[in-house]
Amino acid sequence: MSSDYYESKAFKQALAKYEEAVAQGATVYLDCDQLSDIAEYYQWTGDTSKALSTADYTLSLFEGATIPLALKARIALLNENNPEKAEQLTELIADKKDLDYFYIRAEILVATNRGEEADLFLESNMEGLDDLDRLDLVLDAAILFIDYEYVDLAKKWLEKSDETDEADYREVEGRIKFYEGDYKACECIFNQLIDKNPYNSYYWVVLASAQLAQNHLSDAITSSEYAIAINPKEEDALLYKGQALVRLKNYEEALEYFEKVSQVRSSNVEGYLNSANCLFILNRYDEGLVALRKAETRAKRHYPDRLSEIYQEEALAYSHLGEKERALACLETMEQQVETDPYELMVTRAHIYCENDDLPQAQLLYKQAVVESRYQPSVMLRVAVSLYDNNFLQVAYNILCALDPADQEKLPQAHAYMAACAHDLGLDEAFIAHLGKAVELSPSASLTVLSPLFPEGMEPQEYVKYATDNLLMK
Repeated sequence: MSSDYYESKAFKQALAKYEEAVAQGATVYLDCDQLSDIAEYYQWTGDTSKALSTADYTLSLFEGATIPLALKARIALLNENNPEKAEQLTELIADKKDLDYFYIRAEILVATNRGEEADLFLESNMEGLDDLDRLDLVLDAAILFIDYEYVDLAKKWLEKSDETDEADYREVEGRIKFYEGDYKACECIFNQLIDKNPYNSYYWVVLASAQLAQNHLSDAITSSEYAIAINPKEEDALLYKGQALVRLKNYEEALEYFEKVSQVRSSNVEGYLNSANCLFILNRYDEGLVALRKAETRAKRHYPDRLSEIYQEEALAYSHLGEKERALACLETMEQQVETDPYELMVTRAHIYCENDDLPQAQLLYKQAVVESRYQPSVMLRVAVSLYDNNFLQVAYNILCALDPADQEKLPQAHAYMAACAHDLGLDEAFIAHLGKAVELSPSASLTVLSPLFPEGMEPQEYVKYATDNLLMK
């Protein structure tokens, strides 16, 4: 449901009538569509409790209704991380030919990493649809796949549509550009969408993300502020403004926005994770670890796929504080509770030993990870990054140079770290060569790794000229 509809007179009247009746404990005289719209509105505003109670009330009057059951299924899937419950609720939908039934079935498949299966399911249900429903299915399928970052499948479904001037088409097109790394094209498309509909907060959010990816920090903050003005509970806008403020080294204000993210939806781990990273930058490790534990508690219930990241962050924080045993204990917990890449685990353990001056044990684990992975390029990159972070610059550089040139190009961060090593080692010619390659292959990786060397807000495409003029040892 478009946010524009929620501003309409008809919806506001229905919502007021519903809320007045609920407050008085009276019967609500609204049809199924009106009640379903109200349930979806509550979920859109982040009030899951009201969304569920409204959906339940709707189902008490209209058993088997599609929208309230699909809404409950999505909440089970995304908020409760319970795909089995979501499937059970979906099968209670009476009309198995309803497009929304197809969408929730497909979303459950996509959310459980079965994108190809979802694609086949939607393809099989194209037959028998009238022309209008087919048009709707095509665009909604493209939106579903891009929501879960199945870029190729999103492109496949978008190509089936000839509604190239439709806002939904343009939105998916712009988001595909974002995931392909063409942030300028994404920015251009969403600016055009905003020209036609300036009160769509989501358009401002995507625009902010594209600007943030290009390190256009002032623009990203402005776009985030427009989104927040339209919808003060727009989580991603709050998050992006906080992240832009971090890059501008305005850490205290950034913390305020990360706190707002957590307040909007307490189950969301992003606010706590970003708060933790910000607090670590400020050397407030005790507070940062508290934030990580809050993220851990919520991830266990809602986002178990984020637990590995959280345990690693905890381990690295304790390692930085010199508490090697507590750091290693975090990794033990991670190994016991979540599925973990064994080589990633070895490298993280090696990093902890290295940071805490147990170099023989670190060397043993680094070597074990490389050899047992059969010199897997991604593992060698991870080892090199760990050694770089521990100031073993020459060893890190040698490992990166030992990678096959084809593998160096496939790994987005490889040339960026080679440039960083070469700079710190005073290897001017190599620094410029790797810097140029890094910017060419992955501007976003160049920004992440190398931005501390350059003025705030500078685009990666400007790095080589600036470095040539200002950063060489000469």
